[in-house]
Amino acid sequence: MAAVVYWRDSWESALNEANKEKRPVVLELYMEGCPHCLKLDQETHADQAVAAALNTRFIPVRLEGRNHMDLVKKFNVTGAPTTLIFAADGNELHRFAGFLPPEPYLKELEKYG
Repeated sequence: MAAVVYWRDSWESALNEANKEKRPVVLELYMEGCPHCLKLDQETHADQAVAAALNTRFIPVRLEGRNHMDLVKKFNVTGAPTTLIFAADGNELHRFAGFLPPEPYLKELEKYG
């Protein structure tokens, strides 16, 4: 059975929540129809350990890039999927692009949360 990540759907409210809870934010920018984005969601995000890490150690936000071009431009995102990790104050700490299987994805997360 696939695990569930409790994605937020608002960048601004996720930042407010992160600031209150003193947790970093994971912003996942994806595109509908992108095979790598779908694979990341179906394989990596559905992994029990990945979902647990995202839900307990971070404030996870997943947004369709074409619907949030302001963020795509602001953060200079050039491909999908792109995963960005921010401190609770909104400063970018790290990013990685493309599909990562669960274990390497978790290793990226563990550096910051």
